[in-house]
Amino acid sequence: MKTKSIISIITIVLMVMNLQSQTNVKENVVGSIHLINSEFLEEEQEVQIYLPASYQDSDKKYPVVYILDGQRFFLHVVSLSQSFQQFQLAPEFIIVGIKNSYPQRFQYFGEEKETFKSFIKEELLPYVNQQFRANGEQLLFGWEYGGSFTFDVLLKEPSLFNAYLMASPYPIFDAIDGMDTTVNINAKLYFAVSPDEYDVRHSTEKLNDKLRSQPIEGLAWKYFEFELEEHRSTGYPTLYHGLRDYFKYYQEFETNNLKKFMAAGGMDFAYSYAEQRAKKYGFSSELSLWSRFTIVRSAMRADDFEQFEILLSALGNKIFISELVENRDYAVSQIAIFYEKHHRFQEAVELYDILLKKYPDSENLLTRKQSAASKL
Repeated sequence: MKTKSIISIITIVLMVMNLQSQTNVKENVVGSIHLINSEFLEEEQEVQIYLPASYQDSDKKYPVVYILDGQRFFLHVVSLSQSFQQFQLAPEFIIVGIKNSYPQRFQYFGEEKETFKSFIKEELLPYVNQQFRANGEQLLFGWEYGGSFTFDVLLKEPSLFNAYLMASPYPIFDAIDGMDTTVNINAKLYFAVSPDEYDVRHSTEKLNDKLRSQPIEGLAWKYFEFELEEHRSTGYPTLYHGLRDYFKYYQEFETNNLKKFMAAGGMDFAYSYAEQRAKKYGFSSELSLWSRFTIVRSAMRADDFEQFEILLSALGNKIFISELVENRDYAVSQIAIFYEKHHRFQEAVELYDILLKKYPDSENLLTRKQSAASKL
Protein backbone atom coordinates (compact mmCIF):
# COMPACT_ATOMS: atom_id res chain seq x y z
CA MET A 1 0.00 0.00 0.00
CA LYS A 2 2.82 2.34 0.91
CA THR A 3 4.52 1.71 -2.43
CA LYS A 4 1.30 2.44 -4.34
CA SER A 5 0.87 5.74 -2.43
CA ILE A 6 4.39 6.84 -3.27
CA ILE A 7 3.85 5.98 -6.93
CA SER A 8 0.58 7.99 -6.96
CA ILE A 9 2.28 11.03 -5.43
CA ILE A 10 5.13 10.86 -7.94
CA THR A 11 2.64 10.58 -10.79
CA ILE A 12 0.73 13.67 -9.61
CA VAL A 13 3.95 15.67 -9.20
CA LEU A 14 5.09 14.73 -12.70
CA MET A 15 1.69 15.72 -14.13
CA VAL A 16 1.86 19.12 -12.43
CA MET A 17 5.42 19.69 -13.63
CA ASN A 18 4.42 18.74 -17.16
CA LEU A 19 1.45 21.12 -17.06
CA GLN A 20 3.65 23.96 -15.86
CA SER A 21 6.17 23.30 -18.60
CA GLN A 22 3.41 23.64 -21.20
CA THR A 23 2.11 26.94 -19.80
CA ASN A 24 3.46 30.10 -21.42
CA VAL A 25 3.39 32.77 -18.71
CA LYS A 26 3.96 36.43 -19.58
CA GLU A 27 4.19 39.42 -17.29
CA ASN A 28 1.25 41.82 -17.60
CA VAL A 29 3.09 45.14 -17.66
CA VAL A 30 1.03 48.30 -18.13
CA GLY A 31 3.12 51.30 -19.04
CA SER A 32 6.41 52.13 -17.36
CA ILE A 33 7.51 53.65 -14.07
CA HIS A 34 9.66 56.77 -14.08
CA LEU A 35 11.42 58.27 -11.06
CA ILE A 36 11.87 62.02 -11.39
CA ASN A 37 14.46 63.54 -9.08
CA SER A 38 12.58 66.67 -8.02
CA GLU A 39 14.43 69.69 -6.68
CA PHE A 40 11.13 71.25 -5.59
CA LEU A 41 9.95 68.20 -3.66
CA GLU A 42 13.50 67.25 -2.57
CA GLU A 43 12.78 63.62 -3.33
CA GLU A 44 12.16 61.19 -6.16
CA GLN A 45 8.62 61.42 -7.46
CA GLU A 46 7.20 58.26 -9.04
CA VAL A 47 5.05 58.55 -12.15
CA GLN A 48 3.55 55.87 -14.40
CA ILE A 49 3.43 56.54 -18.14
CA TYR A 50 1.35 54.69 -20.68
CA LEU A 51 2.00 55.17 -24.39
CA PRO A 52 -0.66 54.53 -27.05
CA ALA A 53 -0.54 51.31 -29.05
CA SER A 54 0.49 53.16 -32.20
CA TYR A 55 3.29 55.12 -30.51
CA GLN A 56 6.26 52.92 -31.46
CA ASP A 57 5.28 52.57 -35.13
CA SER A 58 4.37 56.17 -35.88
CA ASP A 59 5.70 59.70 -35.63
CA LYS A 60 2.40 61.14 -34.43
CA LYS A 61 2.11 63.49 -31.48
CA TYR A 62 -0.45 62.86 -28.78
CA PRO A 63 -2.49 64.65 -26.11
CA VAL A 64 -1.43 63.92 -22.53
CA VAL A 65 -3.80 63.18 -19.65
CA TYR A 66 -2.25 63.78 -16.22
CA ILE A 67 -3.81 61.81 -13.36
CA LEU A 68 -3.34 62.77 -9.72
CA ASP A 69 -3.47 59.79 -7.35
CA GLY A 70 -2.18 57.62 -10.17
CA GLN A 71 -1.88 54.68 -7.80
CA ARG A 72 -5.68 54.71 -7.70
CA PHE A 73 -6.79 55.87 -11.16
CA PHE A 74 -3.97 55.16 -13.64
CA LEU A 75 -5.14 51.68 -14.67
CA HIS A 76 -8.73 52.91 -14.98
CA VAL A 77 -7.72 55.57 -17.50
CA VAL A 78 -5.64 53.05 -19.45
CA SER A 79 -8.72 50.82 -19.65
CA LEU A 80 -10.85 53.78 -20.75
CA SER A 81 -8.38 54.74 -23.47
CA GLN A 82 -8.40 51.21 -24.87
CA SER A 83 -12.19 51.11 -24.83
CA PHE A 84 -12.35 54.51 -26.53
CA GLN A 85 -10.08 53.20 -29.26
CA GLN A 86 -12.14 50.07 -29.81
CA PHE A 87 -15.27 52.15 -30.39
CA GLN A 88 -13.47 55.11 -32.02
CA LEU A 89 -14.65 57.54 -29.37
CA ALA A 90 -11.42 59.49 -28.81
CA PRO A 91 -7.95 59.92 -30.26
CA GLU A 92 -5.09 58.00 -28.67
CA PHE A 93 -3.47 59.84 -25.78
CA ILE A 94 -0.52 59.48 -23.43
CA ILE A 95 -1.42 58.84 -19.78
CA VAL A 96 0.71 60.06 -16.89
CA GLY A 97 -0.24 58.78 -13.45
CA ILE A 98 1.29 60.75 -10.58
CA LYS A 99 1.72 58.65 -7.46
CA ASN A 100 0.52 60.46 -4.33
CA SER A 101 1.18 58.41 -1.22
CA TYR A 102 -0.82 58.68 1.99
CA PRO A 103 -0.65 60.77 4.12
CA GLN A 104 1.76 62.95 2.14
CA ARG A 105 -0.85 63.62 -0.56
CA PHE A 106 -2.77 65.84 1.88
CA GLN A 107 0.29 68.06 2.30
CA TYR A 108 1.00 68.29 -1.44
CA PHE A 109 -2.64 69.06 -2.21
CA GLY A 110 -2.96 71.40 0.78
CA GLU A 111 -0.37 73.51 2.55
CA GLU A 112 2.43 72.53 0.16
CA LYS A 113 0.35 72.87 -3.01
CA GLU A 114 2.51 75.66 -4.40
CA THR A 115 5.56 73.41 -4.16
CA PHE A 116 3.74 70.52 -5.79
CA LYS A 117 2.42 72.83 -8.49
CA SER A 118 6.00 73.93 -9.21
CA PHE A 119 7.02 70.30 -9.53
CA ILE A 120 4.28 69.71 -12.13
CA LYS A 121 4.89 72.93 -14.06
CA GLU A 122 8.67 73.13 -13.95
CA GLU A 123 9.72 69.47 -13.85
CA LEU A 124 7.02 66.98 -14.80
CA LEU A 125 5.52 68.74 -17.83
CA PRO A 126 8.93 69.53 -19.36
CA TYR A 127 10.07 65.95 -18.73
CA VAL A 128 7.08 64.46 -20.52
CA ASN A 129 7.22 66.97 -23.38
CA GLN A 130 10.92 66.34 -23.93
CA GLN A 131 10.90 62.56 -23.57
CA PHE A 132 7.72 61.80 -25.50
CA ARG A 133 5.87 63.06 -28.57
CA ALA A 134 3.29 65.23 -26.85
CA ASN A 135 1.25 67.63 -28.99
CA GLY A 136 0.85 70.34 -26.34
CA GLU A 137 -2.73 69.39 -25.47
CA GLN A 138 -2.80 68.67 -21.73
CA LEU A 139 -5.55 67.59 -19.32
CA LEU A 140 -5.44 67.34 -15.51
CA PHE A 141 -7.63 65.15 -13.30
CA GLY A 142 -7.95 65.15 -9.52
CA TRP A 143 -10.25 63.51 -6.98
CA GLU A 144 -11.14 64.80 -3.50
CA TYR A 145 -8.16 66.86 -2.24
CA GLY A 146 -6.63 66.27 -5.67
CA GLY A 147 -9.75 67.94 -7.10
CA SER A 148 -9.16 70.91 -4.82
CA PHE A 149 -5.57 71.09 -6.08
CA THR A 150 -6.83 70.90 -9.67
CA PHE A 151 -9.20 73.80 -8.97
CA ASP A 152 -6.33 75.84 -7.53
CA VAL A 153 -4.27 75.24 -10.69
CA LEU A 154 -7.24 76.36 -12.81
CA LEU A 155 -7.58 79.59 -10.82
CA LYS A 156 -3.86 80.45 -10.74
CA GLU A 157 -2.47 78.79 -13.90
CA PRO A 158 -5.51 78.50 -16.21
CA SER A 159 -3.40 78.19 -19.37
CA LEU A 160 -1.32 75.31 -18.01
CA PHE A 161 -3.91 72.71 -19.07
CA ASN A 162 -6.59 72.58 -21.75
CA ALA A 163 -9.06 70.81 -19.47
CA TYR A 164 -9.53 70.37 -15.73
CA LEU A 165 -11.48 67.39 -14.38
CA MET A 166 -12.48 67.45 -10.70
CA ALA A 167 -14.27 64.63 -8.90
CA SER A 168 -15.71 65.47 -5.47
CA PRO A 169 -13.32 68.43 -5.12
CA TYR A 170 -12.71 69.36 -1.48
CA PRO A 171 -12.12 71.88 -0.03
CA ILE A 172 -13.04 74.56 -2.60
CA PHE A 173 -15.90 76.45 -0.88
CA ASP A 174 -13.87 79.52 0.10
CA ALA A 175 -11.77 79.48 -3.09
CA ILE A 176 -14.94 79.97 -5.16
CA ASP A 177 -15.40 83.41 -3.59
CA GLY A 178 -11.99 84.42 -4.88
CA MET A 179 -12.69 83.48 -8.50
CA ASP A 180 -12.01 86.29 -10.93
CA THR A 181 -14.91 86.05 -13.35
CA THR A 182 -13.70 89.00 -15.46
CA VAL A 183 -10.75 87.15 -16.98
CA ASN A 184 -10.74 85.06 -20.15
CA ILE A 185 -9.99 81.38 -19.52
CA ASN A 186 -9.60 79.31 -22.68
CA ALA A 187 -10.13 75.90 -21.11
CA LYS A 188 -12.74 73.31 -20.20
CA LEU A 189 -13.84 72.41 -16.70
CA TYR A 190 -15.64 69.28 -15.57
CA PHE A 191 -16.65 68.78 -11.95
CA ALA A 192 -18.77 66.13 -10.30
CA VAL A 193 -20.36 65.04 -7.04
CA SER A 194 -22.61 62.34 -5.61
CA PRO A 195 -25.82 63.40 -3.81
CA ASP A 196 -24.77 62.20 -0.34
CA GLU A 197 -21.52 64.18 -0.14
CA TYR A 198 -22.83 66.86 2.19
CA ASP A 199 -20.01 69.43 2.41
CA VAL A 200 -18.61 68.55 -1.00
CA ARG A 201 -22.02 68.95 -2.64
CA HIS A 202 -22.48 72.40 -1.10
CA SER A 203 -19.21 73.44 -2.72
CA THR A 204 -19.95 72.04 -6.18
CA GLU A 205 -23.45 73.54 -6.13
CA LYS A 206 -21.96 76.88 -5.18
CA LEU A 207 -19.49 76.65 -8.06
CA ASN A 208 -22.24 75.61 -10.46
CA ASP A 209 -24.43 78.57 -9.39
CA LYS A 210 -21.57 81.03 -9.69
CA LEU A 211 -20.62 79.90 -13.18
CA ARG A 212 -24.28 80.14 -14.22
CA SER A 213 -24.74 83.65 -12.86
CA GLN A 214 -21.27 84.93 -13.73
CA PRO A 215 -19.99 82.95 -16.73
CA ILE A 216 -16.30 83.28 -17.43
CA GLU A 217 -15.49 84.12 -21.02
CA GLY A 218 -13.80 81.23 -22.82
CA LEU A 219 -14.46 78.70 -20.05
CA ALA A 220 -16.67 75.80 -21.14
CA TRP A 221 -17.88 73.77 -18.16
CA LYS A 222 -20.10 70.86 -17.19
CA TYR A 223 -21.41 69.77 -13.82
CA PHE A 224 -22.17 66.09 -13.26
CA GLU A 225 -24.32 64.76 -10.44
CA PHE A 226 -23.92 61.01 -10.19
CA GLU A 227 -26.97 59.68 -8.36
CA LEU A 228 -25.72 56.11 -7.94
CA GLU A 229 -22.18 56.97 -6.82
CA GLU A 230 -20.58 57.75 -3.49
CA HIS A 231 -17.57 59.81 -2.47
CA ARG A 232 -15.10 56.99 -3.11
CA SER A 233 -16.41 56.20 -6.59
CA THR A 234 -17.04 59.59 -8.25
CA GLY A 235 -13.59 59.67 -9.83
CA TYR A 236 -14.37 56.84 -12.23
CA PRO A 237 -17.49 58.24 -13.95
CA THR A 238 -15.96 61.73 -13.90
CA LEU A 239 -13.04 60.46 -15.94
CA TYR A 240 -15.31 58.63 -18.39
CA HIS A 241 -17.78 61.45 -18.98
CA GLY A 242 -15.21 64.22 -18.79
CA LEU A 243 -12.88 62.63 -21.33
CA ARG A 244 -15.79 61.63 -23.57
CA ASP A 245 -17.05 65.20 -23.63
CA TYR A 246 -13.63 66.74 -24.11
CA PHE A 247 -12.96 64.51 -27.13
CA LYS A 248 -16.62 64.47 -28.25
CA TYR A 249 -15.99 65.65 -31.81
CA TYR A 250 -13.71 62.71 -32.50
CA GLN A 251 -16.62 60.29 -32.67
CA GLU A 252 -18.51 59.92 -35.92
CA PHE A 253 -21.84 61.74 -35.59
CA GLU A 254 -24.57 59.45 -34.33
CA THR A 255 -28.03 59.97 -32.88
CA ASN A 256 -30.31 57.43 -31.28
CA ASN A 257 -33.03 59.71 -29.97
CA LEU A 258 -35.21 61.82 -32.26
CA LYS A 259 -36.45 64.10 -29.50
CA LYS A 260 -32.93 64.98 -28.36
CA PHE A 261 -31.76 65.35 -31.95
CA MET A 262 -34.49 67.83 -32.81
CA ALA A 263 -34.03 69.72 -29.53
CA ALA A 264 -30.32 70.11 -30.33
CA GLY A 265 -31.09 71.66 -33.70
CA GLY A 266 -31.85 68.78 -36.03
CA MET A 267 -29.97 68.76 -39.32
CA ASP A 268 -28.24 72.06 -38.54
CA PHE A 269 -26.86 70.45 -35.39
CA ALA A 270 -25.60 67.45 -37.37
CA TYR A 271 -23.91 69.59 -40.03
CA SER A 272 -22.32 71.81 -37.37
CA TYR A 273 -20.99 68.74 -35.56
CA ALA A 274 -19.40 67.43 -38.77
CA GLU A 275 -17.74 70.79 -39.38
CA GLN A 276 -16.36 70.91 -35.83
CA ARG A 277 -15.07 67.36 -36.19
CA ALA A 278 -13.30 68.24 -39.43
CA LYS A 279 -11.80 71.37 -37.92
CA LYS A 280 -10.47 69.68 -34.78
CA TYR A 281 -9.41 66.26 -36.06
CA GLY A 282 -9.11 66.55 -39.84
CA PHE A 283 -12.02 64.27 -40.74
CA SER A 284 -14.32 65.01 -43.67
CA SER A 285 -16.79 67.84 -43.06
CA GLU A 286 -19.50 65.76 -44.75
CA LEU A 287 -21.82 63.57 -42.71
CA SER A 288 -20.87 59.94 -43.18
CA LEU A 289 -23.34 57.37 -44.46
CA TRP A 290 -23.60 55.88 -40.97
CA SER A 291 -24.31 59.31 -39.48
CA ARG A 292 -27.07 59.98 -42.00
CA PHE A 293 -28.63 56.57 -41.43
CA THR A 294 -28.77 57.07 -37.64
CA ILE A 295 -30.64 60.33 -38.24
CA VAL A 296 -33.32 58.56 -40.28
CA ARG A 297 -33.28 55.60 -37.91
CA SER A 298 -34.03 57.88 -34.95
CA ALA A 299 -37.34 58.83 -36.61
CA MET A 300 -38.06 55.16 -37.29
CA ARG A 301 -37.39 54.23 -33.70
CA ALA A 302 -39.67 57.05 -32.55
CA ASP A 303 -42.29 55.80 -35.03
CA ASP A 304 -42.60 59.35 -36.38
CA PHE A 305 -43.37 58.94 -40.05
CA GLU A 306 -43.71 62.66 -40.69
CA GLN A 307 -40.20 63.39 -39.42
CA PHE A 308 -38.94 60.29 -41.18
CA GLU A 309 -40.03 61.68 -44.55
CA ILE A 310 -38.67 65.15 -43.77
CA LEU A 311 -35.27 63.82 -42.76
CA LEU A 312 -35.09 61.37 -45.63
CA SER A 313 -35.83 64.17 -48.07
CA ALA A 314 -33.23 66.44 -46.44
CA LEU A 315 -30.60 63.76 -46.94
CA GLY A 316 -31.42 63.27 -50.61
CA ASN A 317 -33.77 60.32 -50.83
CA LYS A 318 -32.61 58.51 -53.98
CA ILE A 319 -28.88 59.19 -53.63
CA PHE A 320 -28.99 58.25 -49.95
CA ILE A 321 -30.82 54.99 -50.66
CA SER A 322 -28.40 54.05 -53.43
CA GLU A 323 -25.45 54.57 -51.06
CA LEU A 324 -27.16 52.41 -48.45
CA VAL A 325 -27.73 49.64 -51.00
CA GLU A 326 -24.06 49.70 -51.86
CA ASN A 327 -22.69 49.79 -48.31
CA ARG A 328 -25.40 49.05 -45.74
CA ASP A 329 -28.15 47.16 -47.52
CA TYR A 330 -29.64 45.87 -44.26
CA ALA A 331 -30.63 49.48 -43.58
CA VAL A 332 -32.66 49.62 -46.79
CA SER A 333 -34.60 46.57 -45.66
CA GLN A 334 -35.36 48.32 -42.36
CA ILE A 335 -36.65 51.36 -44.23
CA ALA A 336 -38.82 49.17 -46.47
CA ILE A 337 -40.34 47.49 -43.41
CA PHE A 338 -41.02 50.93 -41.89
CA TYR A 339 -42.81 51.95 -45.09
CA GLU A 340 -44.94 48.80 -44.82
CA LYS A 341 -45.78 49.57 -41.22
CA HIS A 342 -47.21 52.90 -42.29
CA HIS A 343 -49.10 51.45 -45.30
CA ARG A 344 -46.79 52.98 -47.88
CA PHE A 345 -46.63 49.76 -49.83
CA GLN A 346 -45.54 51.25 -53.16
CA GLU A 347 -42.35 52.69 -51.63
CA ALA A 348 -41.72 49.37 -49.88
CA VAL A 349 -42.06 47.41 -53.13
CA GLU A 350 -39.66 49.78 -54.88
CA LEU A 351 -37.05 49.22 -52.18
CA TYR A 352 -37.49 45.45 -52.28
CA ASP A 353 -37.01 45.59 -56.07
CA ILE A 354 -33.75 47.46 -55.58
CA LEU A 355 -32.54 44.89 -53.08
CA LEU A 356 -33.61 41.98 -55.29
CA LYS A 357 -31.34 43.27 -58.04
CA LYS A 358 -28.47 42.77 -55.60
CA TYR A 359 -29.80 39.52 -54.12
CA PRO A 360 -31.95 37.91 -56.84
CA ASP A 361 -32.05 34.53 -55.07
CA SER A 362 -33.31 35.88 -51.74
CA GLU A 363 -36.57 34.13 -50.93
CA ASN A 364 -37.12 36.39 -47.92
CA LEU A 365 -36.94 39.58 -50.00
CA LEU A 366 -39.19 38.10 -52.65
CA THR A 367 -41.76 37.06 -50.07
CA ARG A 368 -41.77 40.49 -48.47
CA LYS A 369 -42.12 42.18 -51.82
CA GLN A 370 -45.05 39.97 -52.75
CA SER A 371 -46.71 40.64 -49.41
CA ALA A 372 -46.36 44.41 -49.83
CA ALA A 373 -47.48 44.28 -53.47
CA SER A 374 -50.64 42.36 -52.51
CA LYS A 375 -51.71 45.29 -50.34
CA LEU A 376 -51.44 47.95 -53.02
